[in-house]
Amino acid sequence: AGVAFSGVASPRRAATRFLELEKPPVMNSPVFSLATLGRGGETNMNILTYASPVGIRPHRVWAVSLYRGTRSHENFAERKTGVLQLLREQHADLIYLLGGQSGRDVDKAAGCSELGFPWVSGPEALGEEQLLPGCAAYYRLVLDGEFVNAGDHDVALCRLERIFQDEEDNSGDALYTGLLRARGLISAAGRAVEP
Repeated sequence: AGVAFSGVASPRRAATRFLELEKPPVMNSPVFSLATLGRGGETNMNILTYASPVGIRPHRVWAVSLYRGTRSHENFAERKTGVLQLLREQHADLIYLLGGQSGRDVDKAAGCSELGFPWVSGPEALGEEQLLPGCAAYYRLVLDGEFVNAGDHDVALCRLERIFQDEEDNSGDALYTGLLRARGLISAAGRAVEP
């Protein structure tokens, strides 16, 4: 419960009552997977929902927020680049594998293959990372400056270098957190739920 506040009525609208919240309302956000390369050239993937375009000129800029202590954070911090993959609804069953487990403990490539999504090579212009097939879009991001400390996450402002789409598999709706919550695949707090 919060504290109620009243707004001032205008000639066209009655006074509005405002309730101060203890925490932000649950949002329906797009779901991405960030593909990064480790020191040995091996691909790692995670689940990422804190990603948004934040600028257009002189070049497109995206902000992504990376959880500290993960392989994705370590790889991105070292190589300063990765491929942000906009997932589709067909990728929903990958959420726990990619977002609830660490690449230090499980073979995410083998797990994705077992679930029907064997990693593939993208076009040379997109980079060396292995990618999930059938994503709505693939964004090559390059760190543009230093990380910004956001508590347990670091925010990276990134230059958008290239955008690609799977030419043969480009149908289906983008995946959003609302669908994942409805299917019980993530908690209200947005954490991956073990199946």
